[in-house]
Amino acid sequence: MPKIKFLPKNEVVNVPAGLKVLVAAIKNNIKIRYGCAACQCGTCGIKIIGGKSGLEAMKADEENLLKKMGLDLDGSKRLACRAKVLKDTIEVDLDFQNQYDTTFRK
Repeated sequence: MPKIKFLPKNEVVNVPAGLKVLVAAIKNNIKIRYGCAACQCGTCGIKIIGGKSGLEAMKADEENLLKKMGLDLDGSKRLACRAKVLKDTIEVDLDFQNQYDTTFRK
């Protein structure tokens, strides 16, 4: 079963394959910032610091929004509302949510 390790608190949760990072955080009472949960606002940006190959590939809507936000498209930055865990252990740095601006122009 895939796992997500949420940093900086080192909280590890088991998740079924295909679950979105945002849903996993909410279900496990992990404090995560989010807004629309529909890939429109960019509020749920996260930094993947380990296991990014265990996530489903980005779709066009996520890529487009990350680009508008000025964030990397190399898979190290994702939107928790879109990133689905498929395998392995994914390490997510939630402190990153305090390091980017969500007031970008849509």
